[in-house]
Amino acid sequence: MTNVYFELTREFNRLGPVAALSSGQAVVYYRLAIMSKDGDWIVRNTPEACRRVLSVLSERGAHYRPAAPLDVRWLRGGWSSHFEYLDERKRRIRCDFVSKPPRVSSDAIAALFQHSATPSDFPVVDRETLIRLKQTGRAKDYAVIGELARQLPPDAEIEWTTDVDRILGLAGSVGRGSRRPSVRAAASGAARGSVVAALAQELDELQQADRKRVGAYQQAAAPYLAEFRRMGLDQLPLQRAHEAACRIAETLLPERPIEE
Repeated sequence: MTNVYFELTREFNRLGPVAALSSGQAVVYYRLAIMSKDGDWIVRNTPEACRRVLSVLSERGAHYRPAAPLDVRWLRGGWSSHFEYLDERKRRIRCDFVSKPPRVSSDAIAALFQHSATPSDFPVVDRETLIRLKQTGRAKDYAVIGELARQLPPDAEIEWTTDVDRILGLAGSVGRGSRRPSVRAAASGAARGSVVAALAQELDELQQADRKRVGAYQQAAAPYLAEFRRMGLDQLPLQRAHEAACRIAETLLPERPIEE
């Protein structure tokens, strides 16, 4: 069965690299899942990239979902844009975009859009970037991180794994220089319970930090989203909705990154 999100990725990038597949569909790409319910991309933060994505989505009859406009002014502030359409099989296709995802460096993002960055025929985030993206407030994402880490060399795996058994197994050979509390505990010969506790603390801190970040953005977006819904922008043709979303965002949605 054709993966519609892979096909969209190829179409977005047909004229040049503008959008790298990420999140759940990247997990599918790395064969750690067989499906994901929506598509996520890191879009290049240029007007040309935004126009290309909007053009492809418009051709498919997509509509905005309540979210920031797909415009460099808000994308560079860490906001995200969300769309939806029904394909020819009446499947709901959801498409989400960011340009400045949390925890990912500017250099790593720039590398996504170099032709040599991936051997595939479309851009996709590398495993370590995907791990950073998956350090969310959702507990289920940490099992995925553990599986992604297994696909890395041992010295990289131990820096990312969420599996206590892998930490215990690798710490003696590649964990001596790690700054992770759980790895340092394992490398020093601490009891398994101490390693488990240190790992649980690490993962809880990551989840809480992401929840705090998301909460700050949700609070800052509330006036804009209320106006978006009042105007019914999710019911308008895409280009009209985009123009209207930009107008209300100019007064109601901060362009700068939100301080937590």
